[in-house]
Amino acid sequence: MRKHDGMVTRLVMGACALCGALGLSGCATTLVEPGHRGLYFAPSDGGLSREVLPPGKYKLGWCFIYCTSNRVDDFDVTFSTKTERIHTNSVEGLDLDLTLSIIYRPIVSELYALDTDIGPNYYDEVIGNEFRSACRGVFARHSYAELQKKNEGIENEVEDELRRRTAGRHVEISSVTLEAVQYAPEIAEQIRKKIAGEQDAARQRAAIAWDAERKQQLLIADADQKKLTLEREKEQEQLELQREGETARFKAEQELAALETRKKVQAAEAQMERLGAETAAAKKIIEAKAEAEATRQLARAHAEEKRAETAGVTPMQVMMHAYDALGQLGGAGTTIVLGDWAHVPSFLFPRVPSLQSAFTLPLTPMMAPSTAPSPAPTTAPGS
Repeated sequence: MRKHDGMVTRLVMGACALCGALGLSGCATTLVEPGHRGLYFAPSDGGLSREVLPPGKYKLGWCFIYCTSNRVDDFDVTFSTKTERIHTNSVEGLDLDLTLSIIYRPIVSELYALDTDIGPNYYDEVIGNEFRSACRGVFARHSYAELQKKNEGIENEVEDELRRRTAGRHVEISSVTLEAVQYAPEIAEQIRKKIAGEQDAARQRAAIAWDAERKQQLLIADADQKKLTLEREKEQEQLELQREGETARFKAEQELAALETRKKVQAAEAQMERLGAETAAAKKIIEAKAEAEATRQLARAHAEEKRAETAGVTPMQVMMHAYDALGQLGGAGTTIVLGDWAHVPSFLFPRVPSLQSAFTLPLTPMMAPSTAPSPAPTTAPGS
């Protein structure tokens, strides 16, 4: 009976152990969070893998009684900030207690080299030591006064020095900032006095600058007023010149109009004179023609009258007249003997048709000159 009870007890214990083993067995996993990268390490399967694992959940292997030794080395690849308190000396040999911050991160593409060369604790192994050393070297080259005036320049010097020291260490240095400077008490008092003096000087400079600016504004306002006055005077002069120009142009237009009027009047007068001259000339021509016609008519009448007078002249009267003419031609005491009348010079007798007809046989009537129109036939008185 006891033997049977012992067997039952062993079976129950074996079942409990089996259940416990089954409960302890399973698959081990790990998680790579966002902003992190991982490297898979399997001691029995090639060691550290070169593949960089992105964020996610990864299996490490089965865990039964004894868990696997596989793991994932996790790296934070976001920018991290580390603050360091550094004690150093200035160029004058005075103590400086500084508080600086550094922003850094690992280079993702070089995580395998970083893990194999340095390991996940790369800040304490590399960056921290180099950072403190770089700070001491840089601040030892500067004075107290330069810490206030060249703050940014000193930070840049520390960054450059730290980058030079960590080159090839698979890390990226983003920036270095000087957070605080703790001076010695006596230096702090001097600095406070200096700052107070600088503030007082700044206030004086501000007052002087404000007074100078106020004077400058007054000068500018005065200059603007003078400029405005000059512009107004110039505008007034321009308006005056414009008015004078308009007046002169108006006068010139009036004079030109008067000149044009005079020209038109002169032209009209000349036209009238020409018409008067033409009228006078025509009148003179008409008068001359009338006078000539009158003269011609008078000459014609006189010729008719002479013809009428000489129509009854006898040869004896002609001879008497000839003798008288010869006597007058010869002068006093001259004797002229004439024979045949036919030999008497014709100039002794006037060219009178009645006289010529006395010596012409048969007796024919004479024609008037060609210039005069043919008169109507007349009858001598007594014929």
